[in-house]
Amino acid sequence: MVYEMTLLYDPECTLCDRFKKTLERIDTKKSFRFVSIYDSNIYIEYPELDKDECHEVIHLIDDNKKIYKGADVVQKIALTIPQVKKFAWLIESQSSKKAMNLFYRKLNDIRLMKKNNCYTCGGKSRK
Repeated sequence: MVYEMTLLYDPECTLCDRFKKTLERIDTKKSFRFVSIYDSNIYIEYPELDKDECHEVIHLIDDNKKIYKGADVVQKIALTIPQVKKFAWLIESQSSKKAMNLFYRKLNDIRLMKKNNCYTCGGKSRK
């Protein structure tokens, strides 16, 4: 099967896993290939990926090998799903981009705090 995009996700993160499962359900065209950030083969296949950065923010690679990161991934995914694509004019506006960036940053902060078991600073807990 040929996929249009490769989405890197953290299977150990409940937020990431839920996002992946939801995307699998609504991706009727089967446009996405899902690859764990722990799969070392992805870093061989795409040597331009930075492993540490992939652990910090979501990454998506399109069929032209262009790499999207963070909130840009959310926008790219939204414009790929047929049900959302009809609202492209709204998603692509500057105010919507700012809102998506803010939403993604806050969600990623929560993900990192949860992953690092520290709900105040996002850093590693001291146990």
